Amino acid sequence: MSVCTFIAADCPLYEVEPHIEYPMHIDVDKGIIYDGDADDNYFLRHFHDVKFYTDKGYGVYLEWAYFTEGRAKRLIDYIQAALRHTECVEIWHIWLTEYERPVIRTGTVSIADLTPEYILELDNGEIWNNSDKDRPSYYCLKVVR
Repeated sequence: MSVCTFIAADCPLYEVEPHIEYPMHIDVDKGIIYDGDADDNYFLRHFHDVKFYTDKGYGVYLEWAYFTEGRAKRLIDYIQAALRHTECVEIWHIWLTEYERPVIRTGTVSIADLTPEYILELDNGEIWNNSDKDRPSYYCLKVVR
């Protein structure tokens, strides 16, 4: 399976994709990925399994090669727009598989205080950091008005 970051809310969430197709350069020898660093080079796609992880009714999962501050700022704008229709939006960072009891690490921040650093910290969240390596850590940041 794999790591997934998604946004969940009690209101419909729209999909997002870049306006143009950006080239992707991968240098395996140097361990470098470069996609042009464009702020709009990410996707938000409908996440149909959202109810498996949260009680929110709608979700979109994030697809990007890597974090940039500009992309994080766009995600914050997206979340702010969703908060016009609901009290709370959740950002999750999980392992896509069924585990009986993952360790869920939660936090809450107001939209006024949400910065790209929160998005980066969530994106870098270590899934397999528990002493019991059979239990992943899931991260949930609740963003409120």
